[in-house]
Amino acid sequence: MEQLMENEAFCMGVSVGIHIFQQKVLTAHKQREGLKIGDNLYYIQSGRERLQEVLEKICK
Repeated sequence: MEQLMENEAFCMGVSVGIHIFQQKVLTAHKQREGLKIGDNLYYIQSGRERLQEVLEKICK
């Protein structure tokens, strides 16, 4: 029973950690800021933004 409780607590911790990181990614996207992972900086695009960028390139 104790092992089951530890496993459940671990899974809850992982779930909360994932949720926190998802919120960090969304906040960075909304503020148009990059995410630094290691030594690299990443910028997130929504599907709509990516489509708009591709259409602009095609129409030029």
